[in-house]
Amino acid sequence: MELGPLPAMIGLACHKCCKEEDVELSRCGGCRRISYCGKECQDADWKRHKPMCKALTSLEKNSAAAARLVSLLPKEPSSDLQEIRKLTDEQLDIYFTYLQRETEVENSWICREPRCLVCTRTEMVMRMETGDVTQHLIPCPSCMRSFCCSPAHWEAAHTLHHRPSADWRDGLSHCQMNTFVRFQAEVDTKNSLLDGQGQLLWIPVRVKSRWVTLEGKTWESEFDEEICESYGMPRTIPPSSTFLISSASDTLSMPMTILYGLSKLNNDDAWTRKQTLTVHVLGADIREVSCRLVFEEILHRLPEVNKLELILCGPEVPSRDSFDHEICPECIARGRSCVLKCAADTYHDFVRKQGDQFETPDLCIAFNSGAAQGYVGSWQTSINVLVERKLPSLFTAYDREEAEGDAAMLRAAGAAVHPLLGPCLNPWGSQKPSPTAHSVYGFHVDNGWLAGGFK
Repeated sequence: MELGPLPAMIGLACHKCCKEEDVELSRCGGCRRISYCGKECQDADWKRHKPMCKALTSLEKNSAAAARLVSLLPKEPSSDLQEIRKLTDEQLDIYFTYLQRETEVENSWICREPRCLVCTRTEMVMRMETGDVTQHLIPCPSCMRSFCCSPAHWEAAHTLHHRPSADWRDGLSHCQMNTFVRFQAEVDTKNSLLDGQGQLLWIPVRVKSRWVTLEGKTWESEFDEEICESYGMPRTIPPSSTFLISSASDTLSMPMTILYGLSKLNNDDAWTRKQTLTVHVLGADIREVSCRLVFEEILHRLPEVNKLELILCGPEVPSRDSFDHEICPECIARGRSCVLKCAADTYHDFVRKQGDQFETPDLCIAFNSGAAQGYVGSWQTSINVLVERKLPSLFTAYDREEAEGDAAMLRAAGAAVHPLLGPCLNPWGSQKPSPTAHSVYGFHVDNGWLAGGFK
């Protein structure tokens, strides 16, 4: 069973056809979790929905589960995000204990279930608590992506939901970020430019005449004119290209972050004139391979570099030595090349196997490593190698919490983290946020934060 778009998963769009507007939605009579625009869609979707529907219906009727879930509810609404996260995690543990279904799909279903912002009540828990099947969460009328269980709790949640946040782009509020995500999803649904993985793989066709610093630049200042020209879009105020740039930035954030990291870790611009520029990507997987086209932007911004060599290191990297990488006609005419090599090993194993043949790269980068949250032992060993060999390195993260955890891990290993490279927002992080699945509040963004850069 495939995951659908978020509105369909939370009952705000038809679970079959995914229509959200200009339709009258009715909840599934069993689980009351998802909605349909009519009987035709419901009947067509039943085979797919049946296993989860029956599991959720059974859970709701389980008196022991109900007692445990209701007992977790706080007596008063709270805007303490750590407390809310703790309550949500405890709820999820109970769900999975009784459902005994923890595949990726079921996990996403449960983790994305709408909850009250300040008490974590879900509609299922509200029905368990009151016995009233008509109980519903109240969505925010502006963003339609956050919920509370009562008007009183919306009053308590007002500041949390509407205050500007330093954690996200442009200091937007939680409500504004939700609204952006909603419109972005609508644009993506209608966008025929995305590939099968929902990615927009695009780089400008131009090759710059010289390296120009990225300091003080933005996604809009660097790419708005070029993306409008590429897709024949008018330049308007506000830019009609905003959501297109957002989609493109999801993959372009990789080469742009590499360039930004190199510019901060080097004392001059000699690196921009090297014959060969070598970058090692730690913890890489199929995503870097599928997005390899965008790394040519590094060549396009460094006209004096003739060869870009990318070595992807990670246990999930495809087991092959290299990938063909076509580049633009202008780069070919200049005799330039982009070489993509693979090493299906952890980085410390890769370095060990290279032995005396190991050559120091211009940059080692780990995109969204989650080093402090998963496979800690393996990452610790690789980080030790980076620090001991004084390899120029940069780690990125999805959000503040992950960035601060990774930064602490880097410092504990002896890394002297560059003050402009973390933990802080990444000016070249993706502009396409996704709501954090297991939380009522927050977003994760590809390369959204710099966890730490050092050498």
